[in-house]
Amino acid sequence: MPYPFDPEEPISDPSASDAAARAWDERRELLTGWRDFSREVVTRLGELSRWNPPETLLENPSHGLMHMSMICSSGDLSMYEMIGYQPFDLFLTTYCAEYMFSDVGGAWVLDEDPGSSTFGRFLIGEYDTDRPEATVDVYAAVAAFLEEPEGRDLEKLLESLQESMGAPVGVQDTSYP
Repeated sequence: MPYPFDPEEPISDPSASDAAARAWDERRELLTGWRDFSREVVTRLGELSRWNPPETLLENPSHGLMHMSMICSSGDLSMYEMIGYQPFDLFLTTYCAEYMFSDVGGAWVLDEDPGSSTFGRFLIGEYDTDRPEATVDVYAAVAAFLEEPEGRDLEKLLESLQESMGAPVGVQDTSYP
């Protein structure tokens, strides 16, 4: 499954029509499934990365930082996609989200503000009790990151997400040697 909602295809305001309201209701129902699926993707990443048990990566995303950094710095991701890391943007999006949930807190939320540029998309939210409406579009950050040339720095991406979330900036790498 690719990232479920293409940023280039926004959902219509649910007040616009009955069809838009039905589509919106379906999207709301998908949120719980997306949260579970996201965790399954990170567990699958743990399998591909040969963690035993694979859930280790889900429970401690910082353990996989060195491995994911090595992959991300490659100019050509096709060799990784051929061995199962496909679609890579989905793997990286869910990994980064789980890293942030572990580091800063929060959960996947659905943007329900029709005036927002991310309306109808799954975002990182629920991490700031003083600003419950605050969200971060992890998929957009990952997509921009993957457009960078060889030598991409995953730690910088994670630090930019921390900064966007108003958290102290500093990536913890607990990868095993």
